[in-house]
Amino acid sequence: MEAPVGIVGAGPVGLVAALRLAGHGVPCVLLEANPHLVKQGSKACLIQGDVLEVLDKFGCADPIAEEGVTWDVARTYVRNREIRAARFPRGPGFGPFVNISQHRIEQILVRAAEAEPLCELRWDHEVIDVRQDEDGVTVRVRTGTGERELAFSYLVACDGVRSRLRELMGVRWTGYTHRDRFLITDIKAKLPLAQERHFHYDPHFNPGRQLVMHPQPHDIWRIDWQLPPDADIDAERADGRFDQRVRAVIGDIPYEVDWVSTYRFHQRVVERLRVGRVLFAGDAAHALPPYGSRGMNSGIQDADNLAWKLALVLSGRGGEELLDSYHTERYAAALENLRVTEATIRFMVPPNLVRRWTRAALLRLSRILGLARRHVNSGKMAEPYTYTDSPIVERGHPLLGAFAPDGEVTVDGVPTRLRRLLGAGFTGLVFAPGVAEALPVVEAARARPWDLPARLVIVVPPDAPAAAAPAGTTLARATGPALPETYGGLDQPVWWLARPDGHLSATGGSGERFAAALRASASAGELSLAKG
Repeated sequence: MEAPVGIVGAGPVGLVAALRLAGHGVPCVLLEANPHLVKQGSKACLIQGDVLEVLDKFGCADPIAEEGVTWDVARTYVRNREIRAARFPRGPGFGPFVNISQHRIEQILVRAAEAEPLCELRWDHEVIDVRQDEDGVTVRVRTGTGERELAFSYLVACDGVRSRLRELMGVRWTGYTHRDRFLITDIKAKLPLAQERHFHYDPHFNPGRQLVMHPQPHDIWRIDWQLPPDADIDAERADGRFDQRVRAVIGDIPYEVDWVSTYRFHQRVVERLRVGRVLFAGDAAHALPPYGSRGMNSGIQDADNLAWKLALVLSGRGGEELLDSYHTERYAAALENLRVTEATIRFMVPPNLVRRWTRAALLRLSRILGLARRHVNSGKMAEPYTYTDSPIVERGHPLLGAFAPDGEVTVDGVPTRLRRLLGAGFTGLVFAPGVAEALPVVEAARARPWDLPARLVIVVPPDAPAAAAPAGTTLARATGPALPETYGGLDQPVWWLARPDGHLSATGGSGERFAAALRASASAGELSLAKG
């Protein structure tokens, strides 16, 4: 056996899966068909701040955030008149959205993977066959020196929208591919525009259709046109019309073309993200339009969800049903993404005459009526999914299943954030008015043996009396009352269980249920016991 886990595809999703597995102590081998990293323009050019938290666990978030363009305003225009400016709050961590090319993200992740002893990245390894049994998965690969077979306990398919693994496994690819074509152009130019997202309906430079502009580092701008059916971009580039197309948007400003590509977007998802010992993630599992930047972001969240579950199963601490929860949680997230993007598609590209007439009327009204503007759909931005119907997440509180809200804290006088105390394993967060009030919860939580390793973090308000934390716990002091108030621990003690992916799976007032809740987070069959 080459390694416990094989990963097919060294794009962002595969690389994150490998690095998160390594963080849980699991060796893996990455198989990439290309002989080296290939630049294909900006591709996915936006990473969400909450997704950067995943990359922060292995040291790749800061360089991306520092180099990228952080923005928090999405402007929408109708016939070149601004009708709305959606503003996204900047939290204590990374900005809400950071624009940077997928290729640059891949470069940073590849460097991290190559420096990680538990990750082995093998270029020029094209998977041409796969078979599995109850003991493992065997893949046949074609390399520059011939074919060979490699064996793993589990295989993660991260090989993109044209997934060879999906084809070899006979996995059904449900949904559709949209008929309209779109044009992406990355240009280098010093444009007099705010470093924000600019979405145009029916502008004079693309009449009757849409156009989106996104800033990127180093004066690169991504321009995304919806094309008319008869557009021939190759012919336009040959006869000069392509320059006219760009000039219509940016005027006489000098520019250089960095990348040009046309595409049709997909609305697709596999029926099962888990097929025995083969698990699908990213575009191999679900293909989405670029609206709201959900593709790469949701794929990275797939990888983060799967890594800790594979680690527990491989260590014998989690049952096989834990891998079924990967399908349950991330399939639900994919369906939600498809629901949101389908609503956007139906507004942007109306499927019939009635919808076209309705949209045209709404766009006209949006230029004069504020009430109409909220109904102009320019793409809801991506956000982490809340696992409300997961078999390993309790119910009863709006925060259960959600990505843990962040806040500034100090630990031993050193400023940090709550999310930076999560991610290595399970974490029990005990919010209390003071250490004295937290002690009974900690003692009750420790009264019963834990089936899984976990750490306890006591979080107190800024004005809590000075006191030493119990042995084996971490004391974090919030810098304001907002964080303890969010978790309900400002006036009385309450505990929360945060999973390794940062999602909250259980809560309680007394610590007596903590051990059972911890066990339930790794075994769907134990959830009823934890609730009892």
